[in-house]
Amino acid sequence: MQSLKKQLGRRPYIMAAGGLLYAFLLTAGFQIERNGNSDPWITILLSIILALPIGMGLRRLFEIWQKMVTGRPDLKRFLSDWQVFLVLTACYIPMYIVLFPGSFAYDVPFQVKQVITGIYSSHHPVLHTLLLGIPVALGKKIGHVTWGTALYTLIQILLLSRCFSKCVESIEKQSGKRSARAAMIFFAIYPLHMLMASNATKDTLFGGTFALAFCLILQKMRIGVTNRENGRMILAILFSILLRNNAVYAYLAWTVLLMLILKDDKRKVPVAVLASTILALFAGVCLNQAVRATPGDIVEMLSVPIQQVARVRNLRPEVLSEEEIEAIDAAMPSEAWSYYDPTISDPVKFAMDSSVIRENPKLYLKLYLSVLLKCPKESIDAFLLLTHGFLYPYQHYEMSNYYLQTGITVKYYDGWWTGEPIHTESPTPELRAAIEWRIGSKGAMQWPVIGYLFNIGVIIWIMLLLALKQMYFSRKDIALAALLPVFLLGTYLLGPCVAGRYVYPFVCLLPILAQKGNGGKWHET
Repeated sequence: MQSLKKQLGRRPYIMAAGGLLYAFLLTAGFQIERNGNSDPWITILLSIILALPIGMGLRRLFEIWQKMVTGRPDLKRFLSDWQVFLVLTACYIPMYIVLFPGSFAYDVPFQVKQVITGIYSSHHPVLHTLLLGIPVALGKKIGHVTWGTALYTLIQILLLSRCFSKCVESIEKQSGKRSARAAMIFFAIYPLHMLMASNATKDTLFGGTFALAFCLILQKMRIGVTNRENGRMILAILFSILLRNNAVYAYLAWTVLLMLILKDDKRKVPVAVLASTILALFAGVCLNQAVRATPGDIVEMLSVPIQQVARVRNLRPEVLSEEEIEAIDAAMPSEAWSYYDPTISDPVKFAMDSSVIRENPKLYLKLYLSVLLKCPKESIDAFLLLTHGFLYPYQHYEMSNYYLQTGITVKYYDGWWTGEPIHTESPTPELRAAIEWRIGSKGAMQWPVIGYLFNIGVIIWIMLLLALKQMYFSRKDIALAALLPVFLLGTYLLGPCVAGRYVYPFVCLLPILAQKGNGGKWHET
């Protein structure tokens, strides 16, 4: 009995947790997509019933998986990291030409405006604002703003390719040439990589730097790193935090958990990551002060509470007291709560008066807790409707925002811009328009099979599956490392909406999580 327990380790618990997780996502997601709301009791009941068969199915899948990757010889030779870099760059350049000078999320004009006017805000990461805005401003100054924009996009392609080439090098050291070759192919031909490489959004470079940081963290836990690789890991953590504000929460939560669970020298990695995170926070403060950036609005962190309160104000006003209604109407003036869109918090959020919340935070915390207690079902539904695209492989992309903006937004040039705006000079305008319509608008979901390559729910389900695989096969410390992407996902679930650019960092992590486990068991030290 003791031998069997030692052999199995904590694997049954991993399968039970995985089965329950997928049962819940399946049940709740199906109800939300079909009915537009959920039944908590049915969700709980079906999740309990389905957890065991799904968990057993996962266990069988992982056993087959392990047999497929065991005993196969590696390739005799593989490309150097610079050769991989050239291969990836060559794969991304054709889309760069089609989309020339690139494609843009709606955040881009606001970031360029900061550089042009010299008035900065930390609402968007200042580092990315400078990386993006300076080439655009330079192009504007010399009279060729489109070429200045193209310069940024090209720099982004080169940086992304370099991050991925170093990931491939690390994967080869950890798991052999076979896994490295598969990772290179995935980075080279997966369609979202090609599109995002030319998309001027912080999510692109964040995806590359976070993937490199995570890959080197795994390598440090598995086989160790050289001094140069250790420095590269620190820089990757630093830049990923400077490129995405929510990354810091994932790193902090992960390091705290590992330091509580791991013992003795096993804590060296989370301590190093924590030190890098603190360094990144310090660098961010210095950068913000250097450009005198004003802090972002507090409502940017309150998307989920905003959606829940607005939904209750719309659907169940009778359960609210007069004082609560007055407080909601003060924070959401001119009936801003009536702008409620289940799939995105921006319509209500942008119309809110955040100063009212800052003046009396205790009142609004009390209000929020009261809403949760009085209307738990509406609050749960508000969260599930907002995050549905992350949690379930939807049949249709029905979010209000574009899956991935591939056009050039001009409607935000509201007087601060003079001269010719950025415009497309694509040599193949028909192909660019087709990509914008077929993929950018609805995530290619009009195509039966191809659409699932872009399906956000499918990508997240695969990422979670690969994380469970690492937990199932790897040593305890390495298995815990797989929780870092899960913590990152948690920060996105508190965000304003679901969109293709938000899922991109998780796409970048797939080949890292898919590499072979090191054959260790949970009970090994």
